[in-house]
Amino acid sequence: MGGAIDANTGDVNMLPFSVSDWPLDVLEPLDFRKDSCLLVVRGSRNEKGHGTYFYKFEQGAFKLASELP
Repeated sequence: MGGAIDANTGDVNMLPFSVSDWPLDVLEPLDFRKDSCLLVVRGSRNEKGHGTYFYKFEQGAFKLASELP
């Protein structure tokens, strides 16, 4: 489980899914930069599917922007 802290408001927002089963060559399934609203997720979300997912953190929520199989 993971989450984000909104630097402007201090609100904590948890990811709406768990992440598992990421590729062996990936050390961390969640990739982000503190100066960006983009979150890259690699693996399975809620133990379903498998791929790379791109989320934007906007208006206090994670919104799926794109996905790759």
